[in-house]
Parts: sequence; structure tokens; C-alpha cells
Amino acid sequence: MKMPLKERLTELRKRKVWRVLLNKYFLAALIFFIVIGFIESNNIGQFFRNRATLRAQKEQIKFYRSEIESIENKLEQLNSQKDSLEKFAREEYYYQSDGETVYFLDEESPSSSFE
Repeated sequence: MKMPLKERLTELRKRKVWRVLLNKYFLAALIFFIVIGFIESNNIGQFFRNRATLRAQKEQIKFYRSEIESIENKLEQLNSQKDSLEKFAREEYYYQSDGETVYFLDEESPSSSFE
């Protein structure tokens, strides 16, 4: 014969483990942690995604700081020596002086004159 629900609950409450699990404060705390941990918009998964994003952004900051430093060094070199500025202008922007003829060589295709 089946026992009614009320009697079954009282039997469970006599056991120590179930007494703790069926405690109203424990149930309230359990519901609270489930809501905060998984249902809330700032849940555990979002926390770990934010940490990964933060780590990636810190790596980007390091990369860009090193890039800025190398560009500033290059700029300092260009501003300090006229020859290096002219060389840079010729290499990057194909600068030519009046009366000069500039020839462009395609470095990607190898010459096939030795066949």
C-alpha cells in the first residue's frame, strides 16, 4: 500500500541527508545559485567568455604597443637622416628625382632565360 505524500516527506526528513536537502533555507539557496549561475545574463558561461575576450584584448594591446614602438623608432630614424628618408620614399612610394628614369622589376616571376 502506498503512503501519502505527507507521510513520505516526514519519513525522508528523519534521515539526516534528506533533512538537510529538504530544509527551506537550503532549497532557497540552491534556487538562488541556479538562477545566478545559469539563468541570469551575467552567468558563469558569460564570465568565462569575458575572461577569454579580456585575455585576447590584452595580447592585442601588447602587439599594438610593440608595433607603435617599432614605428616610432623607424620615424625617428627617418627624421634624423636625410639619406634614410630619401631611401624610404624611393622604396615605399616610388619617389624619383627630376631627370631620373625608374625601372620596376617583377621579383615574383623568375627569369626563364637559362632553359
